[in-house]
Amino acid sequence: MTLRQKQTRFWAMVGMLLVKAASMKMPMFATEWIRDLATQRVYVARGVSKTLKSRHLEGLAIDFVFLDDIQDDGKINYDAEKYRPFGEYWESLGGRWGGRFGDNPATEKIEGWDLGHFEFKEI
Repeated sequence: MTLRQKQTRFWAMVGMLLVKAASMKMPMFATEWIRDLATQRVYVARGVSKTLKSRHLEGLAIDFVFLDDIQDDGKINYDAEKYRPFGEYWESLGGRWGGRFGDNPATEKIEGWDLGHFEFKEI
């Protein structure tokens, strides 16, 4: 599959995720989609990201936040249980959800560290 074909599939999945959010009356918006390697290096140096091989570099990942999770100080209040239905839905579409990054699958609790991250998964 070419990069263009992957991006086309990825954006169809993003559309489905946004429709699901709207149907649940939980407005969400993208905080970041594509980034260059220089930005990725800065993120790794700051500890914001853990890899230089992010799917954001290819335009195959997007970060979302729920509008009501932005606090007055601008910080995001991620709640794993709030993101779970969207992460599980994304996974059902064939994507990879950041809420599983570092997650312990032996527990019911979502323990991943990147709840708002949704990326294309190679088939």
